[in-house]
Amino acid sequence: MRKILPFLLLVCLLLSISGLSQELKGRVLNESGERTSGVSVQFQNKSNAITTRPDGSFKIMATKLPDTLVFSAPGYEPYKVVITEKNIKDPDFEVVLLNTRVSMDEVVVRGFAATKKRDVTGSVASISREELSGKVAGVTIAADESARSRGTASPGKEYYKASPESRSYAPISPVDGKLYLADTNIAPRTGMAAKSRILTAGEVNDFNKWKMWEEYSENEFRAMGIFWGVKPVNRYSVQLTDKKFRALVNEPVYLVSKLSGDTVWKAMTDNTGKAELWGGFLRNEKEGETYYITDRSGNKLQSPSAFANGVNLLTADRGCGLSPDVDIAFVVDATGSMGDEIEFLKLELEDVIRHTMEKYKSLTLRAAPVFYRDNGDAYVTRHAGFNDDLLKTLNFIKLQSAGGGGDTPEAVDQAMSTAIDSLQWNPEARTRILFLILDAPPHNEGKERIRQLTLKAAAKGIRIVPIACSGTDKSTEFLLRSIALATNGTYTFLTNHSGVGNTHIEPTTDKYAVELLGNLMERIIGQYVDAKDCGADEKNIAQVPVRVPENILTVKLYPNPTSGNFIIESNKEIKEIYIADFTGKLLMKLGAADKKGKWQVNIGMYPSGTYLIKYITADNKWGAEKLVLMRGV
Repeated sequence: MRKILPFLLLVCLLLSISGLSQELKGRVLNESGERTSGVSVQFQNKSNAITTRPDGSFKIMATKLPDTLVFSAPGYEPYKVVITEKNIKDPDFEVVLLNTRVSMDEVVVRGFAATKKRDVTGSVASISREELSGKVAGVTIAADESARSRGTASPGKEYYKASPESRSYAPISPVDGKLYLADTNIAPRTGMAAKSRILTAGEVNDFNKWKMWEEYSENEFRAMGIFWGVKPVNRYSVQLTDKKFRALVNEPVYLVSKLSGDTVWKAMTDNTGKAELWGGFLRNEKEGETYYITDRSGNKLQSPSAFANGVNLLTADRGCGLSPDVDIAFVVDATGSMGDEIEFLKLELEDVIRHTMEKYKSLTLRAAPVFYRDNGDAYVTRHAGFNDDLLKTLNFIKLQSAGGGGDTPEAVDQAMSTAIDSLQWNPEARTRILFLILDAPPHNEGKERIRQLTLKAAAKGIRIVPIACSGTDKSTEFLLRSIALATNGTYTFLTNHSGVGNTHIEPTTDKYAVELLGNLMERIIGQYVDAKDCGADEKNIAQVPVRVPENILTVKLYPNPTSGNFIIESNKEIKEIYIADFTGKLLMKLGAADKKGKWQVNIGMYPSGTYLIKYITADNKWGAEKLVLMRGV
């Protein structure tokens, strides 16, 4: 009996372990979509490694979930997948492996040099080795003050001997109002191994530079506006709140013509409760035409102001609610002209999707990819539906490549139609974002369709964020910036600073900051996703102390936090002051100071949260202070 008891305990233990084990079945593909044999499949820190069969299939036992499954084989980049209770039961479990990316040797290029002011247009400032370090991927500083850049070719010794005046420069990053310039006379990274966090990009948010955009629209962009048939200048901005001044998110608002009674523009409020409405974006306004703004419950603003006079405030007779759902689509031009950048972009998208899903675990985030080429190519559009399964979205992206095209215009209208009409957007989501990544305009015959799709995207609350790649021309830039404005998005673009791809045009603006593309996309997603929970306790909002800069200028805000009324005080002349929300979007412009040199301001009509007090000094330098609005302070 004594011998039987340990045996029975051992049997029970083995049965218990086997009962916990689960079998995962799947297959491995390469970038060409071919099933791949001989790939090692192993759970991290475990010895039960197996290899894929000739048809790429495999079976492996999982004893504890979640766990990390590691895939590796000669000629392929190693890949890790977190296995959960959800995907272990997936009958179509697949993993796509990337071919090995081979890096080039590190070479040296000249970084920065002085130049004569008369030979450079725009703002110029010097930058030290310490300031450059870490600003751009792949750049480090050598002891001789040259810059080392991974994967770039050296311009040669003769170039280093050339005078600074003979070299070309491009902006690197504005810091404290200064526009830094980097030497760009280097060869592109031809043949460089594709990696994430390499591409560099910038942003021009025309909502934040509205007066400048209006001037461009009437001058540099005037002919382009006529060509594309859009006029993004007659702007009406509205803030929708409940009676407790809490932002109402994902609510429809309408701009209605008093003359005809027709709805001129429909939009959905964003994560801050604001919406952008347009009087004449796709139509010619009649002389003297006026509007009113209304919501779905019939609350009205009978005489709304154009944006020049500030943001319109509309109060609804209902409580607020905040959905945890977020939809993000990626529409990518996959024609041959994108071949210089698409492999980098695929890796950037994987990084962005992975990091975003990791950051917002408390939200239900779904992603969907759409790739497109042109009429007569192997395909015009192909897509995968919205999915909260990270692996399926990433697999689809990895299987895409550049090809086809030929002429400059591409099937942009058909790609936008697939994204806006065929993807099943969640109408209850707090945020819907469409990244439009391309380097060419639509065909002329697609212009009207583009206009109508822009109108539809705005009505659905889909914020379009274009990413302009190498080859984009000025006319396409104007169209993309107009689409971004119409849908409450922002315009972004790749820059030359990474050394990847062909030449990228400079945007028409005063200055911009250079960021890693992945960082920029994640920052924009955060700005569009973050929202104040209606049930949040305002007492938990962090106190923002009055900041006294070390330089001569002193700007004070008090009280801070405030329940609405506060004072701005400066010891030096300030030409203009603006109030902006936490995304940087301007809400109001302040008038002149009172006799005591102070501005007395009330923002109590806006939702609780953090606001930016942005100002321009007498010597044309920008500054900003943070202010917290809290009820009951």
